Amino acid sequence: MILTMVFLLYNKVLLRILVAICGIGVGLATWQYLALSSAKLGRQGMVDAFAIISFVIAAWLIMLTAEVVDNHYVRAFACLSMLLGCGVSYKWIFVLDGPTLRALPGGPQGMSIVTLGFMLALLLSLFMFVILVMRLVRDKQNLGRLPNAAERMDQVLAGASTSAASAMKKPAELEPIPLDSSPITAASSSSAITPAPAQSDRTPAPVSKLVGIGGLYLGTEFDLGPGEHGIGRADAPILLDKDNQVSRSHAFITVDDAGMASLHDNGSTNGTFLNNQKVDKTDLCPGDVIRIGTTQFRLEGRS
Repeated sequence: MILTMVFLLYNKVLLRILVAICGIGVGLATWQYLALSSAKLGRQGMVDAFAIISFVIAAWLIMLTAEVVDNHYVRAFACLSMLLGCGVSYKWIFVLDGPTLRALPGGPQGMSIVTLGFMLALLLSLFMFVILVMRLVRDKQNLGRLPNAAERMDQVLAGASTSAASAMKKPAELEPIPLDSSPITAASSSSAITPAPAQSDRTPAPVSKLVGIGGLYLGTEFDLGPGEHGIGRADAPILLDKDNQVSRSHAFITVDDAGMASLHDNGSTNGTFLNNQKVDKTDLCPGDVIRIGTTQFRLEGRS
C-alpha cells in the first residue's frame, strides 16, 4: 500500500491536481477571513488579516514555483513551508480572532468556510510532504535503478570496450583521415615508410542513435539525425521524464551533416558522464557510454 502511494507521485498530473486543490483551500480561507475581518474593523481589519494569512499564501506560491521547477526536493520544501505557514497563522485566525468573528452576522458560516479551506491546505500539504520524503529516501537507497543495474553496467562497459576495439579492425579506407596526420617520410637509407602513430581506442566516426543499456530507459532507442537533440525531463526530443535525477533541460547532442556528434552539458544538477567521466563538452564516438541521471546509453555508429 505504501509503495503504491509512493509510485503515484510519478504522476505529475496527480501532483498538480493536489496543488490546485490546496490552492482552492487557501483561496476560500483567505476570502472569508478577509471579509469577516473587514466587517469587524473595516480597512484596517482587512490589512491585519492579510498580514496574518500571508504566511499561508506565500507557502502556496512556493508550491507553484516547485511545479515550475519540477523537482521533488523543492516540492518537499514547499509542503514544509505550507505546514509552517499554517502553524504560524493558526493562533491568530482561530484562537485570537475566531471567537470575535463567529459573533458577527454570518460569522459561523464564514468561519466554517475558513476552517474547511485552512484544513484542506494543511492536510494535503502534510500528505504530500510525507509521501515526497518517502520517495526521496527511496531514490537515495537505489538511485532509481533497476535490479542488478550495477552489474549490468559493468557488462555494458566491457562490451563497449570490445566494440571500440573491433571498430579499429575496419578497413583503413573507410575511416576518416585524422586532421593532425603528419606527412609520410622515407628513410634516408631505404625505401621503407615510417609507421603511423597508433590510434586511440576512441575513433571518431558518424553516429546514428542512442540505445538505452541500463536504468529506467533500458532498451529505449533515440535516432540522432543532423541537428540539435535536447535531453531532459520536459520539452526535449530525448525525453527522460520518468528519471527524477535528470534536470528539466539536462544536456544536448549536436550532430552535423556528416554524422559527427558532440555532447554538451546544460548546467545540469547531477552532471553528464561519458565513459564514467563527468564532462561539460566533448566529441562523441561510436561505442561511447553516456550516463544521464540514472540511465546509461550507448552511442551506435552508422552501419
